[in-house]
Amino acid sequence: MGKLMSTLHKKHYSMKKLFTLTLVLFLLIFELKAQSVEITPFTGYTFDHSFPIFAGRARLGGGQTFGGMLGFQVNDFLEIETLYSYQNGTSTARSTAIQNDVRTSTNAHYALIGANRLFPTSSQMAFFTGAKIGAAILSFPEGDYRDISRFAVGLNGGVKYFVSDNVGLRVQANLMMPISNVGASLWWSPGGGTQVGLNGWSSVIQFGFTGALVFRIAK
Repeated sequence: MGKLMSTLHKKHYSMKKLFTLTLVLFLLIFELKAQSVEITPFTGYTFDHSFPIFAGRARLGGGQTFGGMLGFQVNDFLEIETLYSYQNGTSTARSTAIQNDVRTSTNAHYALIGANRLFPTSSQMAFFTGAKIGAAILSFPEGDYRDISRFAVGLNGGVKYFVSDNVGLRVQANLMMPISNVGASLWWSPGGGTQVGLNGWSSVIQFGFTGALVFRIAK
């Protein structure tokens, strides 16, 4: 058993290393082709999300969101963007299949990469929509449950307005969606009979808004 766990750990480490190297390679390629680079620290709020579980309901608690984005504008209508966001909340679950109600502090982390379609209205302002893929991690600071890692998809839309050549404001709405049989594998799952969201469907959808400062470096 120990040998098996060691092998799985090595494979997991190798996958993380490969993902990191691939991401760095993509960023270098886009940086070389980019017209400008944008550094965007942000904060905002993510709302509660309630969804059914086996014989009950669960809620992923909302809270203030922090993070940052790194964008590479390829042309006037396209930019490549990476994102990291963090949000803390209190999550709960009730089910007749578990003896005690669940209430625990939860941290939601997202690390995503994708593209935005830009709709410029002037040299200062542009609307945008975008999609990203990457990883979602639910962690539990109280240590009462194991961390959960999932493939994730993110959708966003908003507007950017530059008050100068190098500094701007950005407001957007976000949808974050961990993808898998989420209801079967979250910490409150009462057993193997719980299978929610098979075949790639996400039963957890986190919706929120963020506001940001944009620092643009022209090439």
